[in-house]
Amino acid sequence: MSELAAGDTVLSDADTAARVVVNQHKVEDGKASLLITLTHARGSLALTPDHVLELNGKFMPAREAHVGAALSNGAVIEAISHSRGGIINPITVTGKILAAAATGEPVLAATGNEWLADVMLSAYPKYTLSYTLAAAFPAAVQAYYDGALEPLFTAAVPHLTKIKAAAPAPLVGVILVAGDAALATGFAAYSLGLKGVATLAVIAVAAARKGKKP
Repeated sequence: MSELAAGDTVLSDADTAARVVVNQHKVEDGKASLLITLTHARGSLALTPDHVLELNGKFMPAREAHVGAALSNGAVIEAISHSRGGIINPITVTGKILAAAATGEPVLAATGNEWLADVMLSAYPKYTLSYTLAAAFPAAVQAYYDGALEPLFTAAVPHLTKIKAAAPAPLVGVILVAGDAALATGFAAYSLGLKGVATLAVIAVAAARKGKKP
């Protein structure tokens, strides 16, 4: 998965191909994350505890997996182990992807963590400026994410998670739209060589979101 980039095409399920919007964590930062490895008769999959995948026919975070739970390919989990290591996460337009270890049969997972998986699995992202720009300028969007957004999102996600959990749904919707506009504006500035402006635009939105926390 580390070879993927914005604009590539992957299988989002057994019958559907989906475009990669952006591949998160492509730039190696040396950090190790907690990982859960789910082993089944036909392969395995390692992912973070809050990453969502299909378990017993429902999308659930990996930390809720247990031996005997059924994966999307019909195999059941035979063993669960924990480790630390690097992560990679291609975001697709459908919010889903077939994923596996280096060998073995893939299983269905979301391309988002628990805090935002419901949004990414909905129809909303397909109509955003961010996804539209990623379709039109994939290489530039991947560079924008790697160069400006990755460090910011890493720092902001814990705060955004709390805000989304506490805010009423209408306010979450407003924040998502405002965030999308800020990301698009930041991309335009970044593409014009105004990297500092791009970063400040996204930071301003993150600060505004934090300020609206009850």
